[in-house]
Amino acid sequence: MEISTNVEAAENERASYIPDPLINASECNNTTAIPIISSAVLDVNGAKVSSDEVADHLLERIKAQAPEKTHGKDTEQNSKQDTVYIIPRGNKPANEYSNPNLLLGIFPTLFPYGCGGLEDGSRPIQINFREHLRYLLSYADRRFEEHYSFIFVVFNILQRRTACFHAQLMTTRSWFQQSAQVL
Repeated sequence: MEISTNVEAAENERASYIPDPLINASECNNTTAIPIISSAVLDVNGAKVSSDEVADHLLERIKAQAPEKTHGKDTEQNSKQDTVYIIPRGNKPANEYSNPNLLLGIFPTLFPYGCGGLEDGSRPIQINFREHLRYLLSYADRRFEEHYSFIFVVFNILQRRTACFHAQLMTTRSWFQQSAQVL
């Protein structure tokens, strides 16, 4: 270990890492972006926990929430257990139209508090899908831009909606019915 009294060399060496947050400590922070930090353990793909383990845990939670007389266990110990959020699974595709919870369910890490879904009917002012996507992609923390699959999923949804819109326009024209009869 070497001790140096050369302050200038030490400052130059330190300058290449990160900016010092105390340099402008007297200035007030005028940023409008408030970082949202989510803290959770998620098994998004459902690969690490078997369905039997989920079922067992849910049964334990049901027992914990039942009155003490029915199962005779200490309610204080049972109340310390974690909250369980059930993520529905199935073999049918989810409807992407008028489903404000679609992207919330697909990307729980991007919407950590389970709110902010697109096309949510509970908003006083309705925002269309495309404009809401523009807003999400302009977040200061860039979590939507930098997510490995979000942009592809929403682009696919936009493409299908555009194709369906144009197909609907074509089929409502009078000449389409005549052409359909000929075919």
